[in-house]
Amino acid sequence: MKNVLYLVDDYILYYSKKLKKLLKYKLPAKTLRNGKIANTKLFISSYKKFLTTNKLNNNLLGDNLTIIVNPDYTKVDIDILTNVFLSLSYRKINIVNEIKLYKLNSNNAYLNYNDQYLILTYQDEFKEKNVYLIDQKLFSNELLINLINSKLKNRNIMGFGLNKDLAEFLKSLENDSLNTGYHFANDESYLIDIFLEKKTCQGK
Repeated sequence: MKNVLYLVDDYILYYSKKLKKLLKYKLPAKTLRNGKIANTKLFISSYKKFLTTNKLNNNLLGDNLTIIVNPDYTKVDIDILTNVFLSLSYRKINIVNEIKLYKLNSNNAYLNYNDQYLILTYQDEFKEKNVYLIDQKLFSNELLINLINSKLKNRNIMGFGLNKDLAEFLKSLENDSLNTGYHFANDESYLIDIFLEKKTCQGK
């Protein structure tokens, strides 16, 4: 097992190999934006509090950390993220794009549905990956449903994320198109759970 982190909305989601459980930690407003660090100084001070609160301070040699990032991350974003966590005394940072955890095909799509933003990912008829990150504040649910249904027809939409209205939103997609919505019992921890499951299956 590994230490695994995912940044989403105003939260740190962190699987601790030491505690053998998932932790959810609320960050101050405007620390993150669209799953990326927006205020480095505030993030570092908050993350240190998170470690202290949960008695997770790194050992003398430093721990390894896997960070799952959303598809909107650029190389510059990843470099900034890596440098922040190296400054927090981690020995090695492993970056995993969440798309690599999907099982994308021409019959499905993935919807990462959170309070502040959503990410729609699907494969088109040319087998190209399409990714849309949409700010929730800019669109009503009706507009979001129309937008998604304009791009997808007759797909199985796999939903997960922090938004408590996920199941209702997926049902609305079904009502207005030939799409079928599915969500998981572990909506919040889905990405981390899938990553850990893959590593367990590989014997790592």
